Amino acid sequence: MHDLHDTTLPETSARLAVVLRRATAETHYAVERLPLMARLTSPTVTRDDYLDYLHALAEVYAALEGSLLAALDEEIRNDLGVKPKLPAILDDLVEQGQLHVPRASAQVAAAGSGAALGGLYVLEGATLGGRVIAKHLRRCLGPALGSAGFLDFHGEQSSMAWKRFASILDSLPAHGRMDPGEVVSGACTTFSVVHRMLAGAGEQIAPVEARSEHVGPRGSGSRRLADFARPAPED
Repeated sequence: MHDLHDTTLPETSARLAVVLRRATAETHYAVERLPLMARLTSPTVTRDDYLDYLHALAEVYAALEGSLLAALDEEIRNDLGVKPKLPAILDDLVEQGQLHVPRASAQVAAAGSGAALGGLYVLEGATLGGRVIAKHLRRCLGPALGSAGFLDFHGEQSSMAWKRFASILDSLPAHGRMDPGEVVSGACTTFSVVHRMLAGAGEQIAPVEARSEHVGPRGSGSRRLADFARPAPED
């Protein structure tokens, strides 16, 4: 994930975006402090660190993105301007000579459209700071970074994409189309899921040599987002 508080991003007056930013600040900070993320932003970052990050993000997006997008009406998705990011992550891995096969067969189900909107706030925010990370990695890794299609997903349109997303995000509750409380709850729960998955990424990552065939279909089972976010039992 990337810095939602990145000062290179435009300021927005969107009320709900501000509420979401404050509500998720603590978990966001915890994600930034994870070893995986610390290595990615270190001056001594390696190509292996970048690959570990891509594999971890592939797990996160495979588990979350599809169900979050599916829980929203097509009209709202189009207004928000959100597009699937998992294909870009998988393409980056193939470019690096690897193919990721998610270990989890079940996607995490969103608890309604409001929660899904909050979850997409988290995932969209993860791409908005990508250009900053990409620039850092290009300085450190040079051509070995490749195209970095996920990190540079929005390209020169990053600021415009965020302004559009934040504007629609704020307008939906204002017009009675979303419950702000559900949106905030969904964002907090999604961030908790992301933190838990990235924290355990070191044990889950299993690089596979790239092959010409695509990743096969995943299982049809699902788990609710809130269930997935429950703390692991203590030993």
